[in-house]
Amino acid sequence: MALTRVQIISQALTLMGKKPIMNLINQSDIVTAADNAFDYLLQATISEGFWRFASTITILSQNVVPPIGGYWFHSYTLPGDYLKLIHLWPQQWDFEIYQQNLLYTNFNNANQTLFLEYQFLPLVANLPAYFVKYFVYEIAAYLALANAQMPDYYSELERKKGVELAIAQCADAQNRPQTPLQSQPVLSRRFVTTFASG
Repeated sequence: MALTRVQIISQALTLMGKKPIMNLINQSDIVTAADNAFDYLLQATISEGFWRFASTITILSQNVVPPIGGYWFHSYTLPGDYLKLIHLWPQQWDFEIYQQNLLYTNFNNANQTLFLEYQFLPLVANLPAYFVKYFVYEIAAYLALANAQMPDYYSELERKKGVELAIAQCADAQNRPQTPLQSQPVLSRRFVTTFASG
Protein backbone atom coordinates (compact mmCIF):
# COMPACT_ATOMS: atom_id res chain seq x y z
CA MET A 1 0.00 0.00 0.00
CA ALA A 2 1.45 3.34 -1.07
CA LEU A 3 1.56 6.11 1.51
CA THR A 4 0.64 9.71 0.79
CA ARG A 5 2.66 12.81 1.61
CA VAL A 6 0.45 13.42 4.69
CA GLN A 7 0.90 9.83 5.92
CA ILE A 8 4.70 9.99 5.53
CA ILE A 9 4.87 13.28 7.47
CA SER A 10 2.52 11.83 10.10
CA GLN A 11 4.81 8.80 10.54
CA ALA A 12 7.81 11.12 11.02
CA LEU A 13 5.90 13.10 13.65
CA THR A 14 4.98 9.95 15.60
CA LEU A 15 8.67 8.99 15.71
CA MET A 16 9.21 12.24 17.57
CA GLY A 17 6.40 11.56 20.05
CA LYS A 18 3.91 13.89 18.35
CA LYS A 19 0.30 13.10 17.50
CA PRO A 20 -0.45 11.73 14.02
CA ILE A 21 -2.10 14.13 11.56
CA MET A 22 -4.88 13.63 9.00
CA ASN A 23 -4.17 16.70 6.83
CA LEU A 24 -1.71 19.58 6.45
CA ILE A 25 -4.19 22.44 6.90
CA ASN A 26 -4.00 24.69 10.00
CA GLN A 27 -1.37 22.54 11.70
CA SER A 28 1.46 23.33 14.13
CA ASP A 29 4.81 24.87 13.18
CA ILE A 30 6.53 21.48 13.12
CA VAL A 31 3.99 20.11 10.62
CA THR A 32 4.44 23.21 8.46
CA ALA A 33 8.23 22.73 8.63
CA ALA A 34 7.84 19.09 7.53
CA ASP A 35 5.55 20.06 4.65
CA ASN A 36 7.92 22.82 3.49
CA ALA A 37 10.97 20.52 3.63
CA PHE A 38 9.33 17.43 2.13
CA ASP A 39 9.95 18.17 -1.58
CA TYR A 40 13.57 19.23 -1.33
CA LEU A 41 14.42 16.43 1.15
CA LEU A 42 12.87 13.87 -1.21
CA GLN A 43 14.75 15.23 -4.23
CA ALA A 44 18.03 15.40 -2.30
CA THR A 45 17.59 11.87 -0.94
CA ILE A 46 16.85 10.44 -4.39
CA SER A 47 19.82 12.36 -5.89
CA GLU A 48 22.27 11.13 -3.25
CA GLY A 49 21.82 7.44 -4.05
CA PHE A 50 21.44 5.14 -7.03
CA TRP A 51 17.89 3.97 -6.44
CA ARG A 52 16.67 1.49 -9.07
CA PHE A 53 13.02 2.47 -8.55
CA ALA A 54 13.94 6.04 -9.55
CA SER A 55 15.99 5.09 -12.62
CA THR A 56 15.03 5.03 -16.26
CA ILE A 57 16.63 4.85 -19.71
CA THR A 58 15.87 7.17 -22.61
CA ILE A 59 17.23 8.02 -26.05
CA LEU A 60 18.86 11.44 -26.31
CA SER A 61 18.09 13.64 -29.31
CA GLN A 62 20.87 15.73 -30.77
CA ASN A 63 20.35 19.50 -30.84
CA VAL A 64 20.63 21.33 -34.17
CA VAL A 65 22.82 24.14 -32.82
CA PRO A 66 26.34 22.95 -31.81
CA PRO A 67 27.96 24.14 -28.56
CA ILE A 68 30.00 27.33 -28.51
CA GLY A 69 33.75 27.12 -27.95
CA GLY A 70 35.04 24.57 -30.44
CA TYR A 71 35.97 21.72 -28.07
CA TRP A 72 32.56 20.01 -28.14
CA PHE A 73 30.91 19.40 -31.52
CA HIS A 74 27.45 18.16 -30.48
CA SER A 75 24.92 18.85 -27.73
CA TYR A 76 21.95 16.89 -26.42
CA THR A 77 19.10 18.13 -24.24
CA LEU A 78 18.61 16.10 -21.08
CA PRO A 79 15.07 15.04 -20.05
CA GLY A 80 13.00 17.49 -18.00
CA ASP A 81 12.88 15.14 -14.98
CA TYR A 82 16.66 14.52 -15.00
CA LEU A 83 18.30 14.56 -11.56
CA LYS A 84 21.58 12.67 -12.02
CA LEU A 85 23.40 10.65 -14.65
CA ILE A 86 23.95 6.93 -14.05
CA HIS A 87 25.22 5.64 -17.42
CA LEU A 88 25.68 6.85 -20.96
CA TRP A 89 25.86 4.42 -23.93
CA PRO A 90 28.12 4.24 -25.83
CA GLN A 91 30.62 5.09 -23.12
CA GLN A 92 33.78 5.62 -25.15
CA TRP A 93 33.07 9.33 -25.66
CA ASP A 94 34.00 12.19 -23.33
CA PHE A 95 31.15 14.44 -22.27
CA GLU A 96 30.30 17.29 -19.90
CA ILE A 97 26.94 18.38 -18.50
CA TYR A 98 26.19 22.11 -18.52
CA GLN A 99 23.30 24.08 -17.01
CA GLN A 100 21.88 20.82 -15.59
CA ASN A 101 20.05 20.22 -18.88
CA LEU A 102 22.64 20.03 -21.69
CA LEU A 103 25.10 17.25 -22.44
CA TYR A 104 28.07 18.30 -24.61
CA THR A 105 30.08 15.63 -26.39
CA ASN A 106 31.87 14.82 -29.65
CA PHE A 107 29.55 11.85 -30.24
CA ASN A 108 27.40 12.20 -33.36
CA ASN A 109 24.23 10.13 -33.26
CA ALA A 110 23.96 9.96 -37.07
CA ASN A 111 25.25 6.36 -37.05
CA GLN A 112 24.43 5.17 -33.55
CA THR A 113 21.82 6.00 -30.89
CA LEU A 114 22.90 7.69 -27.66
CA PHE A 115 21.18 6.25 -24.56
CA LEU A 116 21.02 7.86 -21.13
CA GLU A 117 20.27 6.05 -17.87
CA TYR A 118 19.42 8.60 -15.20
CA GLN A 119 17.76 9.27 -11.85
CA PHE A 120 14.38 10.98 -11.83
CA LEU A 121 12.01 12.07 -9.08
CA PRO A 122 9.14 9.53 -8.87
CA LEU A 123 5.67 10.33 -7.63
CA VAL A 124 5.21 9.89 -3.88
CA ALA A 125 2.58 7.20 -4.56
CA ASN A 126 5.22 5.17 -6.49
CA LEU A 127 7.83 5.11 -3.70
CA PRO A 128 8.48 1.55 -2.48
CA ALA A 129 7.80 0.72 1.17
CA TYR A 130 11.48 0.11 2.00
CA PHE A 131 12.38 3.62 0.81
CA VAL A 132 9.43 5.25 2.59
CA LYS A 133 10.50 3.59 5.84
CA TYR A 134 13.95 5.18 5.49
CA PHE A 135 12.58 8.54 4.28
CA VAL A 136 10.38 8.84 7.37
CA TYR A 137 13.59 8.88 9.45
CA GLU A 138 15.10 11.46 7.09
CA ILE A 139 12.18 13.81 7.76
CA ALA A 140 12.15 13.09 11.51
CA ALA A 141 15.89 13.86 11.81
CA TYR A 142 15.34 17.13 9.95
CA LEU A 143 12.44 18.02 12.24
CA ALA A 144 14.45 17.20 15.37
CA LEU A 145 16.90 19.94 14.40
CA ALA A 146 14.17 22.29 13.19
CA ASN A 147 12.32 21.97 16.50
CA ALA A 148 14.38 23.53 19.30
CA GLN A 149 12.49 21.40 21.84
CA MET A 150 13.73 18.09 20.37
CA PRO A 151 17.52 18.36 19.77
CA ASP A 152 18.20 15.29 21.95
CA TYR A 153 16.15 13.13 19.55
CA TYR A 154 18.50 13.98 16.70
CA SER A 155 21.41 11.64 17.56
CA GLU A 156 19.11 8.64 17.98
CA LEU A 157 17.19 9.45 14.82
CA GLU A 158 20.45 9.83 12.88
CA ARG A 159 21.65 6.43 14.12
CA LYS A 160 18.38 4.76 13.18
CA LYS A 161 18.29 6.63 9.87
CA GLY A 162 21.69 5.11 8.98
CA VAL A 163 20.36 1.61 9.73
CA GLU A 164 17.23 2.21 7.65
CA LEU A 165 19.32 3.60 4.76
CA ALA A 166 21.42 0.42 4.70
CA ILE A 167 18.29 -1.75 4.73
CA ALA A 168 16.65 0.31 1.95
CA GLN A 169 19.80 0.20 -0.21
CA CYS A 170 20.07 -3.57 0.21
CA ALA A 171 16.43 -4.02 -0.75
CA ASP A 172 16.87 -1.72 -3.75
CA ALA A 173 20.05 -3.52 -4.87
CA GLN A 174 18.01 -6.69 -5.36
CA ASN A 175 16.50 -5.01 -8.43
CA ARG A 176 19.83 -5.25 -10.23
CA PRO A 177 21.46 -8.66 -10.74
CA GLN A 178 25.11 -9.13 -9.85
CA THR A 179 27.29 -9.71 -12.90
CA PRO A 180 30.77 -11.23 -12.55
CA LEU A 181 33.64 -9.36 -14.15
CA GLN A 182 34.86 -12.54 -15.85
CA SER A 183 33.58 -16.05 -16.36
CA GLN A 184 36.05 -17.77 -14.02
CA PRO A 185 36.92 -17.00 -10.41
CA VAL A 186 40.05 -14.97 -9.76
CA LEU A 187 41.89 -17.82 -8.05
CA SER A 188 41.54 -20.16 -11.02
CA ARG A 189 42.90 -17.43 -13.31
CA ARG A 190 46.10 -16.94 -11.27
CA PHE A 191 49.36 -18.29 -12.62
CA VAL A 192 50.84 -20.52 -9.93
CA THR A 193 54.33 -21.85 -10.47
CA THR A 194 55.75 -25.12 -9.19
CA PHE A 195 59.08 -23.46 -8.46
CA ALA A 196 60.11 -23.83 -4.85
CA SER A 197 63.20 -22.26 -3.39
CA GLY A 198 65.41 -24.39 -1.33
